[in-house]
Amino acid sequence: MLLEAEAFMSLSEVEIGLVVKYLAARLRGGKIIRIDQPDQWRLILHIQREKNRYWLLFVVHPRFSRLHLLTRRPREGKPAGGMCNVVRQHLTGSPVRELRQVEGDRVVILESVERDALLRPSPVRLIAELVGARANLILVDRDDRILAAMRTECSSWRKVAVGQPYRPLPAPPSPSPKAQANRFAHVVACSVPEDELPLSRAIQDLYQELEAKALFEERRASLLSLVRGRRRALSSRRQKLQDDLERAGGAEKLRRVGELLQIALPHLVRGQDSVTLEDVFEPGWPLVTIKLDAALTPEQNIQRCFRRYKKLKAARRHAADRLARTSQELQAVETLAQEVEAAPELAALGELEKRARASGLVVRQGRAAEKLPGGPRRFTSADGMEILVGRSERENHELTFSTARGNDYWLHLLGWQGPHVVIRKPPDKDVPLETLLDAAHLAVHYSKMRGADFAQVVYTQRKHVRPVRGAGAGRASYAHAATLAVRVEPERLRRLLDGGQVMRSKTPQNI
Repeated sequence: MLLEAEAFMSLSEVEIGLVVKYLAARLRGGKIIRIDQPDQWRLILHIQREKNRYWLLFVVHPRFSRLHLLTRRPREGKPAGGMCNVVRQHLTGSPVRELRQVEGDRVVILESVERDALLRPSPVRLIAELVGARANLILVDRDDRILAAMRTECSSWRKVAVGQPYRPLPAPPSPSPKAQANRFAHVVACSVPEDELPLSRAIQDLYQELEAKALFEERRASLLSLVRGRRRALSSRRQKLQDDLERAGGAEKLRRVGELLQIALPHLVRGQDSVTLEDVFEPGWPLVTIKLDAALTPEQNIQRCFRRYKKLKAARRHAADRLARTSQELQAVETLAQEVEAAPELAALGELEKRARASGLVVRQGRAAEKLPGGPRRFTSADGMEILVGRSERENHELTFSTARGNDYWLHLLGWQGPHVVIRKPPDKDVPLETLLDAAHLAVHYSKMRGADFAQVVYTQRKHVRPVRGAGAGRASYAHAATLAVRVEPERLRRLLDGGQVMRSKTPQNI
């Protein structure tokens, strides 16, 4: 068993030395025939040497930086971009001249040579700095100018960016026990001639297990964060509903006050700010003082009292219903939190997450709008549905005609320039009015009408929206649309922008 301190180590200096020593003779003289970049941390070189094919993996993950051969052909990844494209231009078809380790350091250099259009050779180097948190993969030319880098760096000590001179890492201090650790000594000692990849196989198996464990812990922590955030929100909502219910308990008192005023109506006159009456509903008929609005007539004071009574009575009934539902949902979320903490594996965690999202127990938390460059703004509605808001004409076009599905809801400000807004409609749910109002508020806020108190927003399903040919990106026509007359509610808008507590509109606004 590995020690806990070793469980999340990148390869040590000694372990890197073993790998380089094992691979150098096998790869020297080979030809790089393909380069792939499966994700932001990994680069794979496909190397052909005589009849043998090798897949050399570099990983510059902050916790799991390493290099080794893959024991099987890697699956096809996504189309290359950035770093991978540049490496392909310079190294595809080039030979592996040397693979070496910088003495006393966790840096590995693959030396190669590229040829220009006139077949003139030019040395290039792929430098793997496998130093944990600062790990990087850098391609440099013959003049030590950076051609590409997996991660850019800009510090007081050095700058890693395309076109900048490459500056090596400073030499590490005297060797530490961690740098001299070797978890694979037994693998090399016990390897058999029939197995060409004992060391790479051991490294691959170990890090697959470590990465799976790290992914599981990360996913569990993320889901627990969502669940706990939802639990806090529900607890806060329950407390507010309990307070509302307690305040609504005064409804019967208001009714009695109104009836007392009705009995005393013949003796009331306009301009009184209070009146003292006998409470005929209490034993002994004690005297009570009732405050009045001097600007209203006695009849208007009585009507106001009964209106407030009816409002509190309705609020009490509504608050009681919501309190029961909120308490039930809170219990379900607490049960979910216990199940997430006890989940034994990633598959079980995935099922819990899928079930939780399908049932609406958790939604994305934190800042409601994710400011992702090159992507729409993202919000979560009062009912837990995702709302996307375009940032530009081109993004409006992509959002509506590439991202949105046919049954998603599409909104746009009526008669004014503004963003395209899309509500992601779940397959088994309708889009409620509250979510439409949330999306309409966002359509107003991010338009030329920002700051207005009133606006009209049209909405329809995405399948009824068509691009206008020749009118430019973002221009659209629509059919089967309805209109929302929106009176901007600052609290609703603040909750959407800040990712705050869910609130509900008191009166419907669609016409």
